[in-house]
This record gives sequence, C-alpha cells and structure tokens, in this order.
Amino acid sequence: MKDKPFEKPFAEVRWVAGIAFLSVLAIILGLIAGHQFLGISRDYPNYLEFFELVRSSDGLFSIDTRFEFGFAALVYWLACLGLSNVAIYGAICALCIMLKGAAIRDSELTLGFIAMLVFFYLSRYFILFEMTVLRASIAFAIAFFVFWRKDERRLKAGEFLLLCIAVTFHYSAIVLLAVYLLGRMPFRASVWVIIGIFVVGVLFRQALFAEFQSFFPVLATYLDVEVSTTIVPLPFMLDMALMAAALYLWRENDVAMQYAVIGMLMSVAVHFSMLEFPIIAARFRELLSVFVLIYILKAFRSESRVIKLLAVAFALGSGMLNLYAMTVYDPLLLG
Repeated sequence: MKDKPFEKPFAEVRWVAGIAFLSVLAIILGLIAGHQFLGISRDYPNYLEFFELVRSSDGLFSIDTRFEFGFAALVYWLACLGLSNVAIYGAICALCIMLKGAAIRDSELTLGFIAMLVFFYLSRYFILFEMTVLRASIAFAIAFFVFWRKDERRLKAGEFLLLCIAVTFHYSAIVLLAVYLLGRMPFRASVWVIIGIFVVGVLFRQALFAEFQSFFPVLATYLDVEVSTTIVPLPFMLDMALMAAALYLWRENDVAMQYAVIGMLMSVAVHFSMLEFPIIAARFRELLSVFVLIYILKAFRSESRVIKLLAVAFALGSGMLNLYAMTVYDPLLLG
C-alpha cells in the first residue's frame, strides 16, 4: 500500500517540531538550574567549588576529589571549552534533559503525552535531580535512555556498557546493573533474588556499609547528612501502591514496563533493608524512581484503558504530592 501524499512530509514536520521543542525545553531548564532561579539547592555551592577545583588542576588525573571519575571527566572537558561555572551546571542539566528526550524520539508524541510528560517530570523530578543531585541526574538520564527503549530481554553489550558508565557518575547506579540482569530472569526467580537481597541487607547492613565505605569514602559523608527518618515517606507509599497495581496487571505490561516493575521491587527491598542508614536508603530510592517515570509514561500510552487511567491518576497525585514535599514540607531549595 502506497503512503498517503502528505503522510511523510507531516511526519518529518512533526519530528522537526519535536526536536525543536525538546531543545528549547532543555535550554530553558538548563538556564533555570544553572542560575538556580527557583532557589539555591544545598549541594549547589559544593558543585561550584568543585568546578573551581577542576579549573585549578594540572589535568584530569590530578583532580583530588571524592566525586566519581565520570563526573570529574565531564566537568573537566566542559571547563576546557571555556564554560563558566554556571554554564557548566546548566549544560549538564540540559544534556540530561536531551538524553531523556532522545530516548523517546521514536514515540508518537501527542499533545496529551507531552503535557503529561512535562507536568510529571517538572513536578516530581526536576527539582530533586537537575536542581539538586546533579551527579545522580546524569545516571538517572542514562538509565532512562536504556530501560525506556527495552523491547526484548536479550542482554545487549551497548546497554550494559551505558549502565556501567552511569556508575562512573554516581556509585549508587550499580543497582541499575542488578535490575538489568534481574529483568532477564523469569519473574518468580527475580522476586526470590530481590527477597534475598533484602534479607542480606537486613542481616549484614553494618558490615556491608563498613566494607563499601573502604572503597567509596563518600559514604562517610552520608552519616552527617540530616534526613527524615520516616519509615515510609508518604510519596513512597504512593509508589508502592503503583507497584502493587503494576504487579496485578503484569501480563498487560510491555517489556520496558516489566523491567520497571523489577526496579520498583528493588527500590522497596533496598529501602526497608537500609532503614538504619536513611540517607543511603533515600539515595537508592531516588535513583530507582526512574522506573516509576518509565512505567507511568509507558502506561499513559498503553492500549489498556485501565492502565492509562492509572497512569493519569498517579501522575497527577504523585506530582502534586512530591512538589508539596520538596517545596513546602521539606524544602530542597533555599531562598
């Protein structure tokens, strides 16, 4: 069957419009994050200080820092381009937005999808990641790029390599490799492995923390960070409810959504096994929330009316709840 006369030109126009929209959005959000227009995050001065350290170094391998090598290398190259500290921060944020957008470039970007994507991301993720935890934001973007595009369970070297690169930006991203491997296993087997991870975490968390601290000294700084010790934060309770619904609808989920369910299960296991170290539990929970984003955006485009309604209701509720938590209840931004 021949294509309709205007079908191909229309598709090309839509593709160009999508690229233009994504580019403008990335630039705007990069400027907002770089200049901290919404408020100054607690980590922002530390990043600016690190950028100055990179500038004063004799080379990439002479940088004395607790930050991961991948992040140090990226900052070093951006500094070599002559970017200011604010521009470096903004450029990294813009790159994170562009990478996530590149992952969905082949999707049918309806106005409804775009509106839901922008609302849910800005209300739940932008302040937490691009505005605050910059290194984790890069790992988050890489994870989104890999898992969003999963359409088969076969291990692909390129995907695995990308997740390894994510670890060089934030060590907690090592949990993403575990999710990637678990997603290839039969579902029941993966659940038993996750239960095993939970049990090991509960029984040996002190020894594990001491062992990992010897390899990753940055963990020591987590003990000095004040964080809520609530056993189950309200926004996370909503995520757990989504996970329960996703499990019930398992057979209606596509491959990427099933990987996302595994990721959410891993988040629950790590959270409850690391309650004694709330900041570590929070860091893993935050990074693994990429699977919530993936599931909701995939569900919003599902042919199942039930899953689509679930996605809309969750995006609205979770978005508003997290926005309140980050801006009013326990503000992440100062001033």
